Amino acid sequence: MPAGRRILAALGPRKLEVARERAAGAVLLLVTPGYTRVARSILGSGAALVISQLVVLDTDAARAREAARGSLRFLAGVGGYRASFTRMGFTGADIASISDELVDQLVAWGSTGAITARVSEYWRAGADHVVLTVLGNGHHPAIDPARQLARDLASSREVIRPARG
Repeated sequence: MPAGRRILAALGPRKLEVARERAAGAVLLLVTPGYTRVARSILGSGAALVISQLVVLDTDAARAREAARGSLRFLAGVGGYRASFTRMGFTGADIASISDELVDQLVAWGSTGAITARVSEYWRAGADHVVLTVLGNGHHPAIDPARQLARDLASSREVIRPARG
């Protein structure tokens, strides 16, 4: 497959450099808007930057965070993600306990308005695309919140990606 048709999963600076040199861009999961800016600066303006964002459509903080912790607990056990969390400034205690701060920075949760605002943060930070993975809260399957979010985002005038210069 030609390099212009490949997107590389990349979290760290070295893999982002490889993506810049040998692919059309990179996809990142579980990063903050601040790290998205770093990734954009490494990739340069010519490469595609895709952010995969976990979301929980629930305005109750305790329920939303608990829904997010299931996925985060598993991924925090993977060395590459643990290193990525550390690069973004999370402490060993944050990672071990899947702290509220870690959840709040890595997972968009709340109303559709709050999730829309988070998506906009990633675009302003340099993302070309933001892919949403809607998590269920354990009591309800994720499909109903995903449908609600899709309807709300489709009708929202706020979800307009600003042009990158």
